[in-house]
Amino acid sequence: MEPWHERFVRLRTGKGWSLKEAATAFVAASEMHTVNQLETVRRSIIRWERGEISEPTPETKRAIASMFDLPVADFFPERPLRDQAVPERLAPDEFNELVAALRMARVGSAHLDQAEAQVERLCSTYAVQDATVLTGEVDDWIRTCAELVNDGRVNLDGHRRVLRLAGWLSLLRACLTWDQGDQVGSEHARVAAEGFATDLDDAVMHAWTWELRAWIALTQGDMPQVIAAADAGIRHSPHAPVAAQLHAQKAKAYARMRDQHKTVVALEGVRLVLDGAPTPDNLRNHFSVDPTKASFYAMDAYRVLGLHRMADALADTVIATSVRPDGTPIAPMRLSEALLTKAVVLASSGDVPEAVRLAEKALNPDRRSEPQLLLVADEVTRALAATAPAESSAFARHVRDLTALG
Repeated sequence: MEPWHERFVRLRTGKGWSLKEAATAFVAASEMHTVNQLETVRRSIIRWERGEISEPTPETKRAIASMFDLPVADFFPERPLRDQAVPERLAPDEFNELVAALRMARVGSAHLDQAEAQVERLCSTYAVQDATVLTGEVDDWIRTCAELVNDGRVNLDGHRRVLRLAGWLSLLRACLTWDQGDQVGSEHARVAAEGFATDLDDAVMHAWTWELRAWIALTQGDMPQVIAAADAGIRHSPHAPVAAQLHAQKAKAYARMRDQHKTVVALEGVRLVLDGAPTPDNLRNHFSVDPTKASFYAMDAYRVLGLHRMADALADTVIATSVRPDGTPIAPMRLSEALLTKAVVLASSGDVPEAVRLAEKALNPDRRSEPQLLLVADEVTRALAATAPAESSAFARHVRDLTALG
């Protein structure tokens, strides 16, 4: 895990702050300091950046994270994503026994516990498993849930549990099919999830259906719809972690509308929600919100606003948190977007060969969201066009060919 002081140096540089300016920002964010202590804070920052302070106080951590508009659990992660294991798949014989049990005339609580664990596993493999294969598994479980409910194999409590499973599976299917460019299939699954959320009176599930609407609108270029959908989701569940992603979608939309002030306000919303919520038990579950995603959201917004130094600094954070120590990706879609961000920065500064190299690397992972990839890759194409039209055209053709094959 990257030492916190190294990240502090990188983000301070990304902000373009001198030591004095960083001290001013810290004092403004701190509950414990006043402007009369600026020089003391400046000297403390020098010690931090030398790595002389291994563990800041909780109050200092809050102020440091806040001065960079990030949640504490993002800047100082207690359980990094790379340390979180994906729930294990049942052994074949165990899985067959579970399937047989779910087909019995009456299904008990213990077997529903196992079914819930398997759905948790499916939601946790979203970021890394082949989308087509995972969609097939999800469809099998949706059919199983339908059979359990329609055939009356569960009691009233079990009925609600199965409906909840079906809702999350429908949301997962909506995300997967949208990743594959299937707009109709994605909308059908989203509407199904919306129905389950209504039946269960589940505000968080409802909010996720709006988050999906916002994300789709973003990739389609409809920024007013992004904001409207995000606001609707926030009204459903203003304090749950899903609200952080809804604020993030607003930040991305406002950045593309070139409204820097509203972008910053939306990113502040991300920070406030995540600072007020506990870190999820399972960071890998697609419907949990890993606090380090705050850097990912901010990276997108700063890149689009043209604040390239900060976008580049955050991209380094995203890369560091998206791979294991041996370089194995654990969040390939985040990693691709970080590499594309660095490609935009490099292309804008005139380093075309390195920009093209990183952009091509970003297109390699098998696990990708085609609409999201096209959205960010188009920024690379435009940045290259300003300095290297031939490379820009070649890259654009590559992106089109890749998504056509997908």
